[in-house]
Amino acid sequence: MKLARSTKLYQANLMILFDSLSCRLSLLSVLLLITLTSCVTVGTQRGGEQGLIATTSLSSSQPQVSLCLISSGGDQNYQVRVDMEAIEVSAGGQWVSLLSQPLTLTSKQASRGALLDRVQAPVGQYQRVRFRITQVVVEQDGRETTLLPPSQPVEYPLAKVVSLEEGDSVTLFLHWDIAASVIKAPQFIPAFGVSEQHIPLTTELAFVSCPEINTVYIIRTDQNRICGSWGIFGAPTSLHASKAGNILYVLAEDQATIVAVELSSGKVRDRIRIPMATRPSLMTIDSAGRNAYLVDQATGMVFRVDLDTGSLAAQIRLGDRLDYCVFLEESQIVAVSSSQSQKVVLLDPMTLQVRQSIAVGTNPEGIAEYDGNLYIAESRANTVGMYSMGSGASLRQHVGLGPSRILFHERSLFVANSQGGSVSVLRPDQLTVVKEIATGGSPGEMAISFARNWLYAVDGSANLVTVIDLSTQKLESEIDLRAKPFDIVVIQ
Repeated sequence: MKLARSTKLYQANLMILFDSLSCRLSLLSVLLLITLTSCVTVGTQRGGEQGLIATTSLSSSQPQVSLCLISSGGDQNYQVRVDMEAIEVSAGGQWVSLLSQPLTLTSKQASRGALLDRVQAPVGQYQRVRFRITQVVVEQDGRETTLLPPSQPVEYPLAKVVSLEEGDSVTLFLHWDIAASVIKAPQFIPAFGVSEQHIPLTTELAFVSCPEINTVYIIRTDQNRICGSWGIFGAPTSLHASKAGNILYVLAEDQATIVAVELSSGKVRDRIRIPMATRPSLMTIDSAGRNAYLVDQATGMVFRVDLDTGSLAAQIRLGDRLDYCVFLEESQIVAVSSSQSQKVVLLDPMTLQVRQSIAVGTNPEGIAEYDGNLYIAESRANTVGMYSMGSGASLRQHVGLGPSRILFHERSLFVANSQGGSVSVLRPDQLTVVKEIATGGSPGEMAISFARNWLYAVDGSANLVTVIDLSTQKLESEIDLRAKPFDIVVIQ
C-alpha cells in the first residue's frame, strides 16, 4: 500500500517536472523565434565601398533616416580610414543608432559623397549626437600610419534639433573635416558634424522613387549626390515634375493614390484617390499637366484622372499585361504597350477610346515618338521597331539584350537594355546603332539633365542610378541608393 502511494507520488512529481521542462522549452522556443525574426538581413550592392546595408521588419510608418557622408577641407594627398563602431543620436536620453552595424569611413567616400546606411528610428526630437571610434589609419605614399582615436565616446549637441514623425524619410549628413581630423597626428581629432537635409532651390534636381522603402530620393545634378529624401507612404512608383507648377506628382501604387508634393517645401499639397483602381503602377501626365493617365496592371484598366478636380474622368479595359504608357506630346495622344496582344494601342486623350492599334514585335515596352514615327522597345526580340502612324510601314534594328525603355534627345534615341547592361544610341531617321555604352546592371527608366549634359538611368538590380556623360558617351559615375529605384525625373 505504501509502495503504491510512493509510486503514484513519484509519478506525480515526475509529471510536474516534465510540465516544467515543457514550459521552459516552449518559452525558449518563443524567445528563439523572436530573436530570429528581429535579426537583420545583410546584402551587397554594386557601387558602394562598404557594400552592406540592413533591412528590418519594423513598421513601415516608422521614420526612416538615411545617413550620407560628405567632406570639407579640400583635396588631400593622403587617404584616411576610420572604423566607426557607432553613430548615435539622442531624444530625451534615449540613444538611437544611425548605423545598422559598425563600418569603415574613408576619405575617398567623403570626397565624392556616399550613402552610408539607412535605418528606422522612433518618432521624436533628437538633440545630441555621439560617435564611437575604434581605429584610424592614414595612408600616404604607400605607407600606413595608425592614429590614436579618442578613448571615450565623443558626444555633443546637434546644431539644430532633428524632428522625426511617422511616415518621414529624411537624410542626415555627416560632415567630415578631414584635414582638421589629422592635424594633431598621431592624435586623431574627430572633426565631424551632423546636419539635417537642406533641399536647394527647385532647379537642377533629380527625383528618384524607391517603392520598397516608401521614399523619393533627391539628387543634385550639379554634384550627382543625394541632397535629401521625402517619405511617400504607399510604394511610390511613377513620377512627374512641373517646375512651373512647383509640384511633383507621385503615384503611390499600394494606396491607388496620386500624391501632389510641393517642390519647394516637400509638403504634401493633395492626395487624389482613384476609387476604381486596384494597384495602378504606371502613370503618365499630359504636357499641360491637367490629366494623369494610369495603368492598373492587375486589372488591365487604363484611367484618366482630372488633376484640377481630382475626379476620375474616363476609363477603359485593354486586357492583361500592359507594360508601359506614355503621353506623346507631338501627336497629343496616349500610347499603351501590351505584351499579351503584342500591340501598341493609341488612345484618345479625353475619352480613352482606341484610335489605332499597331501590331509590333514581341514584348513591347518603352515607347518614344519622333517625326510621325513610333519607336518601340521590343524586349524579347532584342530589337527597336520604328512604325509609321500614317502609312503603317515598319523597320527593325537589333540592339542589346532586353531593351525596355527609349528616350529621345537631340536627334538621338537612347535605349536602355535591361538584360544586357548597356545603353544603345541610335540615329532615329535611319535606325542605325552608333554607340553601345556599357553600364552593367539593369538600366531602366531614363532622364536627361540638359544643363549638365547627363543621362541618368535607374538600375533596379544594383540599387543605384547610373550617370552617363553625353559629351563623351561614357559612364561617368554611379549614385548608390541602397534601395531599388523605379522612376526618375529631372527639373532643369
